[in-house]
Amino acid sequence: MTRFGTFILAAFTCALTSNLNVVYAQVHHSQGEKAQVEQQEKSKTQNSANQPQDFVLCTGWHALCTSSSDCQMNGDKADCDCMRVDETHIVATAEIQDLPVKLATQAKCTVKHPCNVDQAPICKSIRSGTYEVDNVQYRWVSTYSYRGWCSILAAGIKACNPEAKDYVGDTYWAICDAAPCTEIQNPANPDQPLSCQYRVDTGPFAGMNNSCTGENGGIMSSMPAWAWDFEKNTYPFPMPGYEYAGPACAPLKSDPPPPAQTSADKQKQEP
Repeated sequence: MTRFGTFILAAFTCALTSNLNVVYAQVHHSQGEKAQVEQQEKSKTQNSANQPQDFVLCTGWHALCTSSSDCQMNGDKADCDCMRVDETHIVATAEIQDLPVKLATQAKCTVKHPCNVDQAPICKSIRSGTYEVDNVQYRWVSTYSYRGWCSILAAGIKACNPEAKDYVGDTYWAICDAAPCTEIQNPANPDQPLSCQYRVDTGPFAGMNNSCTGENGGIMSSMPAWAWDFEKNTYPFPMPGYEYAGPACAPLKSDPPPPAQTSADKQKQEP
């Protein structure tokens, strides 16, 4: 081979080696990125699985303030007269005000390992009367249940936004979840023998009785506007037990017949 041929061969070999190195580096980098993405997705899945349950179910006595529409402002809180009921109820874990109980509940009751009825630490705290807020233990706690839900739904739920232009209604509303409550001695309304100390909010809310204004100069116990689908008239997220409570309020009649199946639908159903 001539000197020129040897030079060309060496140059070609060098270029080929260089290109292979670049390709290897690109493949190695791509594999590294893929592994990183897979690890990130795995972490997201693990983190999601470790997220606390949004709601837990308890049984027994609790305060129910769904119909409280005349809560009175008291400093930065609102005092609401509420019902006393004994039935299965729902606790929003993020709203628990007893911090040790909240942390214990969120640690035990997760998306991956959800708590069954009465397994959550908050259930024991409510049942035993050891729910503590600001160094005071309370026998009664305001949670949520579906008693009277059909009448509430029939009365109407209205979108209320105090921040909107030309808005007419209350600028405050009471947050009923996990509020501490005390017994009223000789209550004016025997059907509301409990007084619950509610936190208040000024953001958009769901107006009960198709109104944005409380009664008797008070404010209403309610929920944030994002927690209700005003077009579909239902919760926009899975709410424990609502698959039964919702249909229970529907008129007693047949639904429209299902649409006729197409040949494509039938093929999908075949094994």
